[in-house]
This record gives sequence, structure tokens and C-alpha cells, in this order.
Amino acid sequence: MKKNLCLLLLTFFFALGLQAQSGSIRGVVSDAASGETIIGANVRLEGTSLGVATGLDGDFEITRVEPGSYTLVISFISYKSIRFEDIQVVAEKATVLNVKLEEDLGDLGEVVVMATRETGSNVAIVSEIRKSLQVVSGISADQIKLSQDGNAAQVMKRVSGVTIVDNKFVRVRGVDDRYNVVMINNAIAPSTQVDKRTFSFDLIPSENLDRMMIYKSPSPEVPGDFAGGLVKVFTKNAPDEDFINFGMGVGFRNGTSLQDYKQTRGSKTDVLGFDTSRDLPKNFPTTDQLLNASGGSPLRAEAGRLLDNNYGVNTSTALPNLSSGLSFGKNWSLGGKRLSTVTSFTWAQNQQYYQAERNRYFFPVPGAITEKRDEYFDDYYSKSNEVGIMSNWLLRLNKDNKIEFRNLFNQTGLNETVLREGKDFVQRTEGARDYAFRYESKLIYSGQLEGTHFFNDEQTKLNWVLGGNYMYQEEPDFRRLRSYFSTEGSEGQYVINDPPASSPQDLGRFYGYLKDYGISNGVNFEKKFKGVEKDRPRILRAGYLVDYKARNFNARYITTYYPGFHETGSKENLIRLPIDQSFAPENYRNNDGWLIQEGTRPTDSYDASTLVSAGYIGGVYPLGAFNFSGGVRTEYSIQQLDSRNDGGLVRVDKRELAVLPSFNMDYNINKKSLIRGGYGKTLNRPEFREFAPFLYYSFEYLAGFFGNPNLEMARIDNFDLRYEFYPNEGETFSFGAFYKFFDKPIETVQQNVTEQLQFTYANAVDATVYGVELEARKAFSSFTSAPFLRDLSFNVNASLIWSEVFLGDDVSFQDSRRALQGQSPYVVNAALYYINPNSNVQISAAYNVTGPRIFVAGNANNPEIYEMPRQAIDLTVSKTFRDRTTFKFGVQDLLNFQYRFYQDSNFDRKIDTKVDDPMYLWKKGSLFSASLSYRIK
Repeated sequence: MKKNLCLLLLTFFFALGLQAQSGSIRGVVSDAASGETIIGANVRLEGTSLGVATGLDGDFEITRVEPGSYTLVISFISYKSIRFEDIQVVAEKATVLNVKLEEDLGDLGEVVVMATRETGSNVAIVSEIRKSLQVVSGISADQIKLSQDGNAAQVMKRVSGVTIVDNKFVRVRGVDDRYNVVMINNAIAPSTQVDKRTFSFDLIPSENLDRMMIYKSPSPEVPGDFAGGLVKVFTKNAPDEDFINFGMGVGFRNGTSLQDYKQTRGSKTDVLGFDTSRDLPKNFPTTDQLLNASGGSPLRAEAGRLLDNNYGVNTSTALPNLSSGLSFGKNWSLGGKRLSTVTSFTWAQNQQYYQAERNRYFFPVPGAITEKRDEYFDDYYSKSNEVGIMSNWLLRLNKDNKIEFRNLFNQTGLNETVLREGKDFVQRTEGARDYAFRYESKLIYSGQLEGTHFFNDEQTKLNWVLGGNYMYQEEPDFRRLRSYFSTEGSEGQYVINDPPASSPQDLGRFYGYLKDYGISNGVNFEKKFKGVEKDRPRILRAGYLVDYKARNFNARYITTYYPGFHETGSKENLIRLPIDQSFAPENYRNNDGWLIQEGTRPTDSYDASTLVSAGYIGGVYPLGAFNFSGGVRTEYSIQQLDSRNDGGLVRVDKRELAVLPSFNMDYNINKKSLIRGGYGKTLNRPEFREFAPFLYYSFEYLAGFFGNPNLEMARIDNFDLRYEFYPNEGETFSFGAFYKFFDKPIETVQQNVTEQLQFTYANAVDATVYGVELEARKAFSSFTSAPFLRDLSFNVNASLIWSEVFLGDDVSFQDSRRALQGQSPYVVNAALYYINPNSNVQISAAYNVTGPRIFVAGNANNPEIYEMPRQAIDLTVSKTFRDRTTFKFGVQDLLNFQYRFYQDSNFDRKIDTKVDDPMYLWKKGSLFSASLSYRIK
């Protein structure tokens, strides 16, 4: 590891080199008629990659320009573009220009192409954060390019107060990801998981991102169902210029690539992320037919012979990770209108191997050594295939009207093989060998049709959005079986464990199917009124949002078993055969073979829906150095779920009206600094899976997950205070504090059941979360012109968080207060960048760590399980040749730090790895990757 680190550091410094002396071009852009400065105008040197957007005061500076003669082009929407030819740049000197743009009252077409507002740059992000009336953090497309991040989840690690769980789920300010709401552009995104409300950010390739913003305080115009943050993902829309981009990448993961890889037979379409061979045969008996069949019915043997005997484990060599992509952007002029698109196609395949240690324990006694119940070592193999399509369209009718149509499609398939060995110290003391073969495919589509219209010289704005989501997930033929080591005979052998009744762990085959539908419609109206200051109008805002989601879930359990009335000798032979021979079709027969029984229960299916109708009214009122904003939002929700259990119908029907006031204020100390504060009330509704009385057994965690129909909606009071300082264009420093009070927070907790762990969801009485945040973005060029140093910049953010949940006065045999489940006490993200526009070399190093957090809350018998801190370092080097070809090399997770989950065996609310006991441990290996892209302009 030290050798690799030294080598990479040498590469880092060697790539920097010494740069020649250069000059700069700076100035101010203003309106020729009014004299007002123009924010966001595009300033670029023709024929180069150098360019900037004007800042908050209309100012700009293009630095590190080689001496010579240039043509400068300045453009902005609804203004005539202007060209300055033969601009002379002299070493170590600044060329100063004061530019006045005139309004373009004619055909807007060509102006739109040259003056599309830049939203993905660092300058634009900082400007958006400053002008926001809420507490907000964000990351730009510029920052994304400097990393080796392949998807939105990896990008989010760079944002202040954000942590990533399972490499795809986002937590804001250390609060569990179920407390976030995600919007793709301006429409609510679907939940991508069966068992909780969350969004898999790994589904969105990083190259499709324009910017990502995390709003941490509420306001009337945004959905109220969050406590951590509102995450807005903006995808690319209209290109500055026409382009076609080709890209491909390869990745080598330590311990996986070019090593032995094992899995069962797949389908021909696995490479495209979906399955065509694992589902139940069409003529397979129905659930009712098997339940009504007698114990010795021939139907049970016939059903077994129809099943695919897919238990053979094949060994191959793991390929390096592979990816490819094609994207293009195009602008068309249509009789004074402008049609634009950005469309991309991506494909990726990743393989992974690691060994994981998994343990269970008897009930711990403080002060005594905890005895192990199970000790297992899993060889985990996975292959994922993903196809992604993004197609965004923009029709600009004129300078006041535009219509946008955005589409995001993703098809993902995941093949998992787990080969487990170890001991069950109660039932399989001589040895255990277990198997799990699982495939999951997931189709997600999200689309939005949005219109934006300005009236009365942009004093009135109307925005409308129609959104639709669809998700289909299937888990066909999840096969699990266990075996034990028998000492009978001269050498002994592993023997298949055949259950007397249906069991999710033994000889079980699970088939799960889920469909989610969603449709939403929102309208937002904004009216500006003249204020005391010309550029600070008073604003009235009003609107509504209707969001409907529905889910249909069906699962089926099939179990192979050997009846007690069958001939005993044949059973002894079958359970000693290799698993791919034991379950051959000919071994399903009456009298002396395997039979099939139905394990499906009434709880294994449910239908659910949520309808939210919301309306709001709010406004902005500037007064001197103050800006006041706020209003009230009302949300009426209807949540319904229909399922069954052994006692009959289970129905959830919850109807609630929530009134959500919010108030925000900022005080502008001067042009470069301000203080902002705010209060808002939000809520958090239970999700479908949390309501559903459905038990799902996780082979990975050796535990079952069970829903709770009695969950109630949580309500949260949010307080924020932050100081912000903007020393230079694209730079920021902020320090803030926040406080949250939860009424009836929803947590994942353990249940007391015999033999196995079982997790469920429950409301605590209340909880508080409070903390402080620090963020800084700084470029060295603002205080030095020395070669190398002036090309450096850094971005660091950190959060320190405290939490306490109250379980109630009637809690027995355990403390009534502890940390909130899923909350991290600290988060640190840091990045150092080197960017040289002359050589087009970019280098970055990023660091991330999060504090220990409760993975699952405990009870009097079962202690909390904590996820321990994990430090990560990523390095990236990229080089662009002739503004067309880009080569990028990077290392993800250089430290290869261990994933660690410990139980609090002595119940002292903290983890000491010398005293407390490990539950789950594994390392995934560092990923070395390289990519090459070519852009045609």
C-alpha cells in the first residue's frame, strides 16, 4: 500500500511540471442602456478552451493566458453578442476591458446558441448558493469532471454534510436516507428500493449531470416530506455547441479482476441488465393448486421437474470492469425557434469478489465474554450490467417561453453468488456450508414535461411540470440452501439440510415482482413587484403539487422437501449428492424422491398507494440589508395499503392534513458576506414496505425484515443559522448550525424472536438532532501568481452532529435515550485540485470519512449494531489533447479500508473494538480505472 501511494504521489507531482509565465484579461460587462451589470454572461477566448461567466458584480477575469493575440467573444441571452479582435495579452500583465451589451430585439435564435446560461460551473454553483433563500449546498459539473466518480452517488460524497450508504444511498446531515426527498430536475423521483424509501443515485451516470443541489432548510415551494435534505439532480439540457462524444473505460479491482469468478448459469440477456430464463415456467402450478394438493399428489413431483436445475457453480476469470458511452448534443433553428437536445447512451459491466465475515451471538451479558452463535465466512461474487439512456429536449419558442422534455431510462441487472462456510455452534457444530444464488433486475423510467413562461418584461413567471415514473423490479428464483458436515463414514461429507416444513433458508426458491407507478403535476406562479431598490423586487409565489404513487407487490415461495412417508434410504442418497445433481428433474418423484410444497403466505403480496395534494403561498420581501422570505404550505395525504395475514385482511388507511409554515431571513453584511437563518416545519411519511406485513429473509445479514402497519407519520421542526463569505468569484466560506426536533421518528429496530435476527420499523416518542457545519472553497490564484501554486484549489466541508432519541418512560431493561438510528456524529469531505488550462492537465485528490452510526437499533436483549467509520481516498489524473481527446486515470478507495459492523455487547452506547463484537466485516479492494473519450465538435 505504501509503495502504491508513493508511486501515485510521484505521478502527481511529475504531471504538474513548471508552467510558462502568462497574462490575464479582466473587465466588467454591463447593460448598454441601463448601466446595470450583467451576471452570468459568457466570456470566452475564441479557438481555446478558456472562458468564464461574469460574477455577481458583472466582473470577469480569464487568467493564465499565454502571451499573444486573441479574439474575445462575449454573449448573453437576449443581448447582441460582441467580438473583440486582436486583443493583445502580455506576460505578467492584465488586459482590461469594460464591455457594454445591447439588447437584441430581433431573431433570438442565434443568441440562444451562444448565450445558454452556464449552470454547471463552479462560479454558477456558488452564485446559485448565494442567491438562494434557503440553506443549500451543491456541486458543479466542473467539480464532477475532476473526479473519477462514475455515478451520482460517488459525486454526492463531495457535498457538505452528505454521506453515502451502500455506495448508492444518500444521507444528509447524518440523518437516515429515508428522511430525504429526491427530485430529478423539478419532478419527484421514484423510490428505487423495495424495502425502504430511498433513491439509488448510482443509476445516474456522472457525465449526464449538470449540477446537484441539496436544500437543507424548507420553504413553501418545495415538498415538505423531508428532514435531512431535498436533493435536486439537474441533468444536462441544451448544449453550448453541437457535439458528438464517444467514450470507453476499463477498471481493475484488486482481488477481483483476472481472478477466479463463480456464478450459476445466467440468461443470454444478462449483459443488457434483464433476465429471460429464470422465471417460473408458464405451466407451473398456481399457489392455490399446490396448497390444495394432497401430500402425496403427483402434482408436487411434476412441479419439481418443471423447475430449472440451476445449482451448478461455474468458474471463470473475472473480467476488468468495462464501460462505454455515446452522447451527442444538437441545436436546430426552426423559423425563429430553437430546438436543442442532449442525449446519451451508456453501458457498463462490473464484477466484484470479496470475503466477508458474518457472526451472530447469544444474548450478551455486560462484563462477560459474548459466546458466538454462528461464525461464517462468505465468498461473495457479483456481476452487474447496466444500460442507461438519457434524452433531454428543449424547445425555446422565444425569449419568454420554453418547453423542456426530459427522459431518464435505466435497466440494471445484478447477479449474486454467495458460498458460505463456517459453523453453527448449536445445530451444525462440525461445520456448515450454505449457498445463495440471486438475480435482480430493475427497470426505471422517469420523465418530465415542463414549461416556463415569462410575462410583462419578466415580471411574471409561470412554470408547470407534468412528471411520470415507472419502476419494475423482479427477483426471479432466489435459491437458498444449507448443509452440514456429517462425520459418518471414514472421511465425512457435507449433507444437504432438508426441512420438515417450508423454510426461507433451506431449499427455498423465492420469486418477487414489484411494479411502481407515479404521476405528478405542479404549477408555480411568481409575480415581481417593484421594491425600494430596483434590482431587489418584492416577490409573490403560489402554486400546487399533486403527487400520486401506487405499488403492486407479489412474491412466491417454493420449497423442495422430502416427505416423511417416503422411503428413507433414497433420502439419504439424495442429501449426500452434489447440489447440482441432487435437484436434477429425475429426482423429483413420488414414493422415493423430492417433492414441492408451497411456502407462500397471505402476507407475501400487497397493494398500496399514496396521494398527496399540496398547495402553497409565499413571498420575498427585501428591506434594506435584509431579505425576508417564507409562507405556508399545506399537504393532505391519503396512504392506503391492502394485504393479508393468517388472521385475515390487513388494511392501512391514513388521512392526514399537515400545515407546514416556514420563514427564512438573510442579512447582507456587505457584497461579499451575509448571515442567513430560518425555521420550517416538515414531515416524514412511512413508505409502502414499512407498512406492509411482509417478511423477507436477508441471507446477507442473517436476518428477516418485517413491516409494521401501525407506523405513524413523523413531524419535524427545523432551525438553521449560517454565515457565508464569498471572497472571490467561485470561492466561498461558510459556517452554520442547525437543530431539528422529531415527533415520532421512524427507525429500523430489532425484534425479539427465537433463533434468528429480525428487523422491523417503529416510531420512537421523539428525537433531537443538532450540529454545526463548515464549508470552504478556495483557489490559490487569489493570493499567488507563482507557477504550480496558482493552479491549486481546495474544497473542504465538515459536519459535527449530536442526536438523542427518546423511547418513552415505560421502556424496561434498557435506557430510554440513545442516538438516533442511522445518524453519524461527524462527516468530513476534502478535495485538492490542480487545474492547468494551458496544458489541460487536471489532478484531484479526495478524502471522505463518516463517524460511527447505529445500523439497527437494539432492545433489552439485542444490543445496537453500529456501522464503524471508514476512511476513503480517491485520486484522479486527466489530460485533454487538442480540446477533443481526454484521457483519465484514477484510483477509487486507495486505502481499501474495511467495512465494519459491531454490536454494542456491553450496552455502553459506544464501540470499543477490543471489547465489543464484530457482526459483519469485509473489504472490497481498490479500483484502478482508466477512460478515454473523444469529442467531435
